[in-house]
Amino acid sequence: MKKKKQNDLSVLLGYAGSYKKLTFLGLGLSAVAMVLGTLPYICIWLAARDLIAVAPEWTGATQLSKYGWLAFAAAFGGIAVYFGALMCTHLAAFRTASNIRKQGMAHLMKAPLGFFDSNASGLLRNRLDGAAAETETLLAHNLADIVGSVALVLTMVVLMFVFDWRMGAACLLAAVVSVGAMATMMTGKNAGLMAEYQAAQDVMSKAGTEYVRGIPVVKVFQQTVDSFKAFRQAIEDYSAKAEHYQADVCKVPQAVNLTATEGAFIFLVPVALLLAPKARAAGAGKMKAASVAVRLTAWGTLQRSAW
Repeated sequence: MKKKKQNDLSVLLGYAGSYKKLTFLGLGLSAVAMVLGTLPYICIWLAARDLIAVAPEWTGATQLSKYGWLAFAAAFGGIAVYFGALMCTHLAAFRTASNIRKQGMAHLMKAPLGFFDSNASGLLRNRLDGAAAETETLLAHNLADIVGSVALVLTMVVLMFVFDWRMGAACLLAAVVSVGAMATMMTGKNAGLMAEYQAAQDVMSKAGTEYVRGIPVVKVFQQTVDSFKAFRQAIEDYSAKAEHYQADVCKVPQAVNLTATEGAFIFLVPVALLLAPKARAAGAGKMKAASVAVRLTAWGTLQRSAW
């Protein structure tokens, strides 16, 4: 019977050993922290709703103190839970990165000498350290942020139906525009440019490592950096590709992305203006129109917190 092949994440978590449990615990705590982070905004909406209901007799809103303490407890609890989540994921990530470096070096020590004739030691060392550092970032931060973001999106979808699905759809429109703008920077013909950019960065890192190791020779023979033509050429190639990618490829899509995420109200305000007259015409009057404005504020705050 053929053994089932593990996916990349399972292989990566295998290096954590017994610390793998902390990774899953941290992911769960991250999701809980994100859900708790939405409660203060809901409390603000509830407080505004009660104030509008009794206006101008503000003393009739007797639940404001309760909403305030609930918002404070949820905010403080969210921070504490998220701190615990990052502690768990960081402990597991540090152990994983350490084990990757140890096992990687142990494997290289068993390689034949001829292997290093066609593979520069500086490049091997740089890739091993870089790969371990990238896994540390993935396990300590990225996975927790991804799980938290998924939990936040699901929570927002639920709130969209609880409050007003039309306002929720306007909020999601900003996310769609943002994702579309980011996709144009990394897909299609730009995917090949990204590969060239990464390759140029690897070549520069390799040449830089070899240059640092050759500094004693440079001092002895009184040479300059110009004698390391490969290093200088690698720097120039990387600089040209980085400038082209940032200035020619990412300039417009990134501007659209930031406009959509930071200016989500450009989608929310028109929807609110359309809903308010219909609410008054339906007989809701001042209470319903004001409630739409409160929903606008709550949803806009939730959208900005998500990004």
